[in-house]
Amino acid sequence: MKRLILIIIPLSLFFGMPACKKAKGPANGNSVQPNNNLDSTVGMTATINGRDWKSDSAYGYFVLKSGNDSSNVNLMITATQKLNDTARTITFNINNYTGPNSYTINPPFNTATYYVGNFRHFSDSGIVIVASDTAYGLRGTFYFKADTFTIAAGRFDVAIP
Repeated sequence: MKRLILIIIPLSLFFGMPACKKAKGPANGNSVQPNNNLDSTVGMTATINGRDWKSDSAYGYFVLKSGNDSSNVNLMITATQKLNDTARTITFNINNYTGPNSYTINPPFNTATYYVGNFRHFSDSGIVIVASDTAYGLRGTFYFKADTFTIAAGRFDVAIP
């Protein structure tokens, strides 16, 4: 019995080791870019009160409704910049997202929020324009006002999970 175990363990290790290999190159997932290069264009830019703003990270999410029978989907886009140990975040929530279109900021249905650290600044006017919606990403522009902040000349290019 001991001889059989001494033979089985090395054989299983010998045949199991080739299964443990690392994929070469960048992630094997599809890119936002049509040529499937690295996602160097993914991000968000804007001008906030006349100053340039560029995100460190940007994400797009489809949020399904709670009922299984609903074909409606919501869209959430979030981008964050860390500056002087303070996170600055722009978030959009689009209710009943239907694809490329102009979405007016009209809370509580479509919202835009600008966060500076833990302080929230809600928008009551503005627009988010989704120009293209591919299987891999969303591209578009935006403009909104949130309290004393004017967020203008905004552009986003986010991957969709």
